[in-house]
Amino acid sequence: MNVDGWKQFAAEAAAGLVRDEMLVGLGSGTTVAHVIRALSRLGSGATFVPSSSTSQRLASKLGLRLESLSAHKKLDLMLDGADEVDPNFNLIKGRGGAHTREKIVASASRRVVIVVDRTKLVRRLGEQMPVPVEVLPFAREYTIARLEKLGGKPKLRQTSAGTPFVTDNGNYIVDIEFGSIQRPTKLEREINRIPGVIENGLFVGVADAVLVGHEDGCAKLRSKRDFLKFMRA
Repeated sequence: MNVDGWKQFAAEAAAGLVRDEMLVGLGSGTTVAHVIRALSRLGSGATFVPSSSTSQRLASKLGLRLESLSAHKKLDLMLDGADEVDPNFNLIKGRGGAHTREKIVASASRRVVIVVDRTKLVRRLGEQMPVPVEVLPFAREYTIARLEKLGGKPKLRQTSAGTPFVTDNGNYIVDIEFGSIQRPTKLEREINRIPGVIENGLFVGVADAVLVGHEDGCAKLRSKRDFLKFMRA
């Protein structure tokens, strides 16, 4: 199983959606890194708004034209990855800790295309991944205690050195294992109501299409029907 090759298939398809006159948001993660490299190889003349310092550094190094979100009211397209995608195109994101900025950039985009390999497709969110939640360091213990009451198992994310992982926004990440999530819309709202929470990694009703890299190339999923047909194949 060459998952990296599958990511490359999806990344090349995503790069092919970009036109020189576009304003394009960039998410983060390993698949988006492939997208950025593909855009560079194509010599893209579009203008890009990265949502993480990691994507910004790579895109700048490869010579893509970058601007900040504050310079534009609306973007044409957002290309982003995901940790899980369900049949309704709901997502879990945030393994890289950039989900707050990614959600902002996605909300400013007319169209959001998610770029993944087939291992990220699930029947129900929470099957494989916890839900990342960005929290204020000031309220860490209080917020974790409140999050625990939602029925999950929260754990402060730490670096290899044993220190709290710090986001680009200067906050901490709490990863919560909920298991299979029955009602992602409700859970997304409940998490964000807790004081001390900045944003969580449930993206409900955000994605317009999903590009899925697999062993034979890339599939473009536009609907739940496409998703289920692909999963049966």
